[in-house]
Amino acid sequence: MNAMKALKLEFYKARRKRYWLIAAAISAVQALWLIWGLRNMDASQLAQGYLHSLYQFAVLNSIVLPVMTGVLVSRMCDIEHKGSALRTLFTMQPSGSLFDAKFFCAGIHLAAVVGFQIATILMVGQIKGFSTPKPAGALVWYFGSQLLCSLFLALFLQILALRHINQFIPLSAGLITGFLGLMAMFFPEGVMRLVPSAYYGLLSPVHMDWNRAARTVSYYQVPFPIMDCMLLTAALVILYWFGRKQFMKREV
Repeated sequence: MNAMKALKLEFYKARRKRYWLIAAAISAVQALWLIWGLRNMDASQLAQGYLHSLYQFAVLNSIVLPVMTGVLVSRMCDIEHKGSALRTLFTMQPSGSLFDAKFFCAGIHLAAVVGFQIATILMVGQIKGFSTPKPAGALVWYFGSQLLCSLFLALFLQILALRHINQFIPLSAGLITGFLGLMAMFFPEGVMRLVPSAYYGLLSPVHMDWNRAARTVSYYQVPFPIMDCMLLTAALVILYWFGRKQFMKREV
């Protein structure tokens, strides 16, 4: 079975699971949060509107997307666990093909979520009248970095979901990872690099500076974090190789 047929089959199996509702609900909540946070903006804040929005979404992603990914992946993998369907599937579809199809299916949904975030930022910027030009480079960088983090988490949680019949395990892992993503922001970058969900902030194109004396917040673009990006990419490749290999060797 080729990759495209396997992916189509995965979407066919999901036709009544309505994965898109999970992604749509999370996207709607994040969009409403951003709109609420931008309700009262003066001229100086409007000038930083795009950078503010990118930073806020990156912070939200570190908390929310691990949980959403846990729910999404556990529902995808629960189909095969019900009725011990893996034994039957492996006679018709190679195990590696099944592993890849589920990963790509989750990736498509996550790409749609991040893409919707960018569309929301552009729409809100148009409505609110952000006074600076659209940071095209930062938006592209944002999409790639946030998707990379999401794919790593999806892969990690998928390995857990396929390994264990009890889908509470990947759900719990998603919740814990989201909590750690929030807490890691209060620690130095060296500690943040140990937490997968903290890479939403580490790879973000925008950082924040809090002026305690003036009680003002300013946002600024940072140089591309090449080393952090390479570190996460290498971890993704290694985890993919290990998880796929273990799944293919699995006895059912």
